[in-house]
Parts: sequence; C-alpha cells; structure tokens
Amino acid sequence: MKLLPIGIQTFSQIIENNYIYVDKTKDIYNMVSTGKIYFLSRPRRFGKSLLLSTLESLFKGEKGLFEGLYIHDKWDWEDKYPIIHLDMSEVNSESEEKLKITLKELIKSVAIKHDIILENTEYNTMFHELIEKIHSNASKNVVVLVDEYDAPLVDNIGDETVLESNKSVMNNFYRILKSKNEYLRFVFLTGVSKFSGVSVFSGLNSPDDISLNKDFTTICGYTQEDLEFYFREYIDKVALECDHSYDECLSMIDFYYDGYSWDGVNYVYNPYSTLKLFRERSFENYWYATGVTTALMKTIKRLVLEKSDFNKLFNKIGMDRISLMDFNSLSDDMTPLLFQTGYLTVKDTEKKFGSVRYSLDFPNHEVEESFYLNLLSELTKISRSQIKYINNKLKEYLIVADEENMRLELKSMISKIPNLIHVHSHNYYQSAILSWLFGAGFKPIGEYNIAKGRMDAVLVIEDTVIIVELKFEDGKPLEKLLSLGLSQIHDNRYYEPFNNYKINFLSIAISDKVIDCRFEKYRS
Repeated sequence: MKLLPIGIQTFSQIIENNYIYVDKTKDIYNMVSTGKIYFLSRPRRFGKSLLLSTLESLFKGEKGLFEGLYIHDKWDWEDKYPIIHLDMSEVNSESEEKLKITLKELIKSVAIKHDIILENTEYNTMFHELIEKIHSNASKNVVVLVDEYDAPLVDNIGDETVLESNKSVMNNFYRILKSKNEYLRFVFLTGVSKFSGVSVFSGLNSPDDISLNKDFTTICGYTQEDLEFYFREYIDKVALECDHSYDECLSMIDFYYDGYSWDGVNYVYNPYSTLKLFRERSFENYWYATGVTTALMKTIKRLVLEKSDFNKLFNKIGMDRISLMDFNSLSDDMTPLLFQTGYLTVKDTEKKFGSVRYSLDFPNHEVEESFYLNLLSELTKISRSQIKYINNKLKEYLIVADEENMRLELKSMISKIPNLIHVHSHNYYQSAILSWLFGAGFKPIGEYNIAKGRMDAVLVIEDTVIIVELKFEDGKPLEKLLSLGLSQIHDNRYYEPFNNYKINFLSIAISDKVIDCRFEKYRS
C-alpha cells in the first residue's frame, strides 16, 4: 500500500517517497494552457499548497516526477522557468510593522535561493527588484506562486485596525505583480477569501478567479472516483475495523466528509479529514484544526448579538456570484466568509436573467457539528467536549419529549456559562439555545416564516418535527411565559406546514437567568 500524505504538501516528496498522489494534472494542464494569472479560493487544509508545489515542479521541468500522470506526455519539459514561491502564512501579521519586517525576510530568502543581492530596503521595492533581477539573470519570464495570499488579513478578522493597516501593506506588495506583468510567465494566488479593495483584484490584468469556474471545481479535494481508485485498500481497512460492509463504509465517509462543491454539480471530499480517517480508522471530527475558527466565530458572535441576524446562520442561503466571492470585513453579512472558509458550500444553482444564484448549506456532518460546537464554545466558553456531551443528552430528550430531563439539562447548560461572558439578552439566549438544539443533530430551520408569523425554530429528525418558541422577559413568571409560547404556536397554526410529520411543541422560557421548558404533543 502507498502511504497516506498527511501533512505533506511538497509534490516531489510525495512522488519520491511512495505516498499517494491524486492526479490533478489534467486540471493543471487545462489551466496553464489557457491563461496566465489565476486566483483560487478554497478552505484551508484543502490541498492548495500541494497544488502550488505541483505547479512549481512543472515549471521547473522536473519531468521524472510526472511519470504516469496525465500531463507527462503533453508538456514541453525543455521549457523551464525561474520560480518565486511565497507562503504568506509564514509571515507575522500581528501588526503592520511586524508584517513589513517578515515580508522583507521572505523576499530576502527567495533572493538568496536565486543568488541575488537586493539593494532596496522597502518590502515592496524589494519585491519589484527581485522580479526584475531574476528575469534578467535567467533571461526568462518569471513564475510567481503565492500561497495563502490573504493570511495576513484573514488572521486578523475581528481586529479592524490591524486588518486595515495590513490590507494597505498587502495592497502595496501585490501592486508590484500588476506593474511587472511583462516579466511574468505565470501567476497563481491561492487563499481563503477574496477581500474587496485589494489591488491585485482590480484593473485590466487582474487574476482570473476560477474559484467558481465549473471547469476547475475538482482541482482540489477528492472526487468519488478519486476516493475509490486511490484509497480502495484503506476503505477496506476502515470497513473491517468498524464492522461495516464496503458500501456501508462509503456511505459513512460520504456523510462525514463529502459534500463540498463550487458549482452544485461536482462534489469533493475534504482531503485532510479523509486522510485522517484512513490513518485513525475512526469516524471523528477532524475539522477543528482547520479554518479560521477563532476570528470567524468572534465575528459571528458579534453579528448574532448586535444585529440579531440569527436567521442567516440556520437557513439555506442564496447569493449571487459577485457577493459570494467578495468579502468585506465591514459588512454585516458573514455569508461570503462562511462559504470561503468551508462552513458553507454550494448545494444548488439557479440561473435567472443570465446570472447564477447559488444556494448554500453545510457540506457535511463534520462541518455542521463543528460550526455549532465552535459557535457555542465562543458564546459560552464551555469546552467542546462538554458541549458534545450535552448535545447527545438533548437529542435523546428531544426525540422522546422527556420534559423533566430536558428541564434539568437546560438548567445545567445555563449554570455552566461563566457570569463574565453571560449576555443577558434575547439574542444571546436564542443563539445559544438554538445552537445547542441544532448541534444535537436536528436539521436546522431557524426562524421559519409562514403567513401568520415566524417561528423561532423548527427541528426536524426523521419523521418528527419539533416546533420551538423561546420567550425571554425578566420579571415575568416562567409559567406564564411557557403558556405564552405554546399559545403562540397554536394561535398562529405553526404546525400546518408539517402535516406529514409527527409534531411536538417545545416552549422554552427564561426570566431573571432562570430557565424552564414545556413539551406538548400536537393532536390534529
């Protein structure tokens, strides 16, 4: 069996040391044959670094590494190019000054590799000089590969001062690529987010953004065919250890790790999580170590608490192409960043009046669970392991409408929230409690709208629907608030859209930091 390339992002190491390489060179060939400057947005740990490393070996003419791959007999291996390969995740972006210093160090390290002495001392003019001198020395145009171009920005989401100063620095840096176009053979930038106002994305020679291009939707990640062709023996090992048939194992892998799409047609598995599954032979949540969890969740917490925009987090979201790919840190809409960081993915597309509208949802169970656990951890400061334990209990009590144990669990949940971060408001309780309920494994439909009103939430699992109303008002008896919640469900006939389900009502009331609940079974 070939080895699993966990944590290995260098193409040559994978090929030379008997690791599995999932052949993406057909997509690479199509890309390099038809354009010059590209940008690709994908979540972290999704194979972008390996893609850049493969491009580097290709343009260096390392023919032996590509034997047996699609591109091997299609590329001119005598045509070799000098490479500038920058990984922006390596720079220190805690402040504008540290960013400038580490950018200089990064450029110097590239110059040393090319035996070049730089005379300029400013980060942007050093980059300008680097490109010119490499071009002059090699008498060839230069290939520029930039990994995680946006790391200095994404890592500071939530700190607007640092974010804006870093954006100014990176603007000056990437502007050099536009001014030196005549010296460049090929440019490829990868990242998580496409930030609005960054210079590289403006003007006539801006990169071709292939993030949503249907021709390149599987350039990163594993397709179903990739999974079964390259990892068949590993699937067999997981199936054997988990006491599943081969088909049952495939179904489980699909449920946990598949579902990422950028066109609503072609779907891929998360490569990192899939490789970890094959190494550990256990269906666990490996998503925690990926993405921009801390910064993202802090921003979502602000959105939820300040803007009361809970609905956007729990309903399928529709968005046009431009809005989806352009992240503005000052916007109240976090949908683009949720999409670009991998928490949301394209589930369907609809074409109207010549433009495409994308329908978004969680890609799979792993990501959905991660979202609720991370959000709850940010809202409550309770550990993820504790939250997961509570979620399992809640699921059990919700399914059988166990009011007594549900009440005890809700009280336990509230008591675990530290006073220092406890926000005594309806928005806070709504987001925390509904996150707990949805995180318990129910299909989320938040603030479900019907003609007569808007429900706080609808929980769906198999053939059962639970209609939830949350009432928060200090100074009022809990009994009165509970009755008010159930009356609202009855009066507005919230149950009417769900006649084909078993229906339960759940009223949750909070007053003066005390919580209670009441179940009621619907009788038609």
